[in-house]
Amino acid sequence: MEKGSFILVDYTLSVKETGSVIETTVEEEARKASIYKEGEKYSPKLIYLGGKWVLESWEEELLKSEVGVERTVEIPPEKAYGFRDPNKVRTYAARRFSRPQELSPGTLVEIDGKIGIVRNISGGRVQVDFNPPLAGKTLVYRFKIVKVLEDDSEKIRYLVNRRLPEASVEEILVELENDTATIRLPDKVLLSEGLQQIKKAVFE
Repeated sequence: MEKGSFILVDYTLSVKETGSVIETTVEEEARKASIYKEGEKYSPKLIYLGGKWVLESWEEELLKSEVGVERTVEIPPEKAYGFRDPNKVRTYAARRFSRPQELSPGTLVEIDGKIGIVRNISGGRVQVDFNPPLAGKTLVYRFKIVKVLEDDSEKIRYLVNRRLPEASVEEILVELENDTATIRLPDKVLLSEGLQQIKKAVFE
């Protein structure tokens, strides 16, 4: 693989310490791990190598991989989301929050521009963890590069689909003539919020 390539990848990400599956592009794996979401689209993920779309350490492994060959790699904390920092766990008075009665362990909150997770609530105090959720974890990627996109019109179709997942790749029609691309979308996405970002996403 080379930087600058657009590839389609099937993968399953899990945490080595617990064996729990965090995310997957494979429906069967999602059902097996009890993380299947009704209506979710399970299909190979579009990745632009060199574009910082994924974890850098995983991208390095993708660059070493071949189409159709399944691999499993472990990413240690120092090459993933770092180690947990106890100083990033803070305690606040419940009155600091606008709706403290709605808080519970696992709730995402924003304080001073930082996103944290509520870990504990007790005695009018709320403990918030600002560490990345996967900090301190060894990540296990089991993956296979399904395809390298070579055709420019196909790249555009997948880029549009990345912004407008409600339109399938098959429903997105692209015509290229000289330096102009004409993109035809199904009526169902014409009012989508993501539509205004398509031009920037495709041509930057």
